[in-house]
Amino acid sequence: MIKEGGAVVVTNIHDIARLSGCSVSTVSRVINHQKYVADDKRAKIEAIMQQLDYVPNRVARDLSNGQTKTIGVVLPYANHPYFARVIDGIVGAGFSAGYKITLLPTNYDMTIERHYLEQLRGKAYDALIFTSRSSSLDTLERYRKYGQIVCCEDPGDERQLAAAFTDRMASYVYALKWAQTQGYQTMGVVLSRNNVISASTRVTRRAYQEVYGKLTDTNLFTGAVTYDDGYQAGAYFAKAEHPVDAIFSNGDDIGAGIHQYFVDQHQPPIPVIGQENLLSSRLLHFSTIDHHLEALGQAAFRLAIGTSRTHELIKSDFIKR
Repeated sequence: MIKEGGAVVVTNIHDIARLSGCSVSTVSRVINHQKYVADDKRAKIEAIMQQLDYVPNRVARDLSNGQTKTIGVVLPYANHPYFARVIDGIVGAGFSAGYKITLLPTNYDMTIERHYLEQLRGKAYDALIFTSRSSSLDTLERYRKYGQIVCCEDPGDERQLAAAFTDRMASYVYALKWAQTQGYQTMGVVLSRNNVISASTRVTRRAYQEVYGKLTDTNLFTGAVTYDDGYQAGAYFAKAEHPVDAIFSNGDDIGAGIHQYFVDQHQPPIPVIGQENLLSSRLLHFSTIDHHLEALGQAAFRLAIGTSRTHELIKSDFIKR
């Protein structure tokens, strides 16, 4: 308790206990709306709290319980439908469970990722969900002792990390083999980045290699995150010296941008295979892969509030159009 200009200012639960003549544990039960407090004592404590406008320090209380009720979601950027839909699943599940969800953008900067891991070490979050990463799995494993860490990729059975992920490899191979049956012998590929650390990049390259052989630079466009990027990808493939028969895109809205470029140039739209089954692919009627990303986000949240190292696979569906 401190005094400012003759006025009494209550600073913590111990001050409430002294003013009420009750024990700290009794005051705590009143603050947390628990039972086993006599009505007269509860009324006296509540009256003192109201009179002095006392507000419990929720952060300190949560930390004393060993929890912040906050989950950090590490993501490169939020303006891509993949991450937006995963976040929708996490936020929906988190809200229902009474958790706060904090978005932690990185732009794939390893230094920023390390900063968030250090915050986990400092108990700023109960857990971190990595929707994508630049840091190594070894690094994530080292920080797991400070809180739960969940990866949205398959880290392998030997890793001591919880994971929720989609069966991208199987779905990509299936989609590309279907494209071959449609007569598309030369397939272009659009990615957000050409970096082997990216799980989606690695899997896309492996799937392409299995079906079509080596992915050459001439058949690859990188840096596509938005519709406008897709439009630029359309321009790239339209002007390529060796045209492709179809394009495997890393998102439906990006595929829509590719489609629109050809329309604007009064050229026949090139066949596109997209991802995420968004409205754009339905309206333009091109095939897509639905990875059920809201379900992925929900699974990642469930793992984040637990302590297990479970790996949960979310099945994908290829939608032919």
